[in-house]
This record gives sequence, structure tokens and C-alpha cells, in this order.
Amino acid sequence: MKNKETRHLPVQPDPCRTCPFEGKEPINLSQERFVEIYTDVAELNGQHLCHSANNKKICRGGRNIQLKIVKALGFVDEPTDEAFDKTMNEVFNSK
Repeated sequence: MKNKETRHLPVQPDPCRTCPFEGKEPINLSQERFVEIYTDVAELNGQHLCHSANNKKICRGGRNIQLKIVKALGFVDEPTDEAFDKTMNEVFNSK
């Protein structure tokens, strides 16, 4: 998850059924693991990969959390994947 190289992966169009963030039947995680994943997502440390897509796509539920955060912080005008990607690319390319 903490790998900026995951930026090239597609984002799931919708949360999967067992998404720990927005699934109708969330996967059962220990409280410690859920807090660890949620904290990484919320702190924009990387992308959470979707377990239902064999970790080959970015988790939609995790991305939705990030979109809310970057919008609230004023980093994007609209909470969209395109705006998120543009901002993240600008941040990573400026380092």
C-alpha cells in the first residue's frame, strides 16, 4: 500500500461487496488491522488495494475516503479520481 507506484493502477468503479470501508458485507478485520488500514488511507500514505480484484486495482472504498479528505483540505475542487490523480502526480513529481 505505501508504494507510490500503485498510482498507475485502475480504481474499482464501485466498492466490492466485502469492502472493509463501504461493502454491504464488509470483510471481518480485527480492530487493529482496520485502524491500521484506515489510518494509512486517511493520511494519504498510499493506496489500499482491492482484495476482490487480487490487489490489481485500487479499492474504491479507500479512495472514496481519500477523496473526502483531499476535498475537505482544499487540495481539490471536486472529489473525483481525476482531480485526485492530478494532485498526487503534482506532489510526487515535485519531489
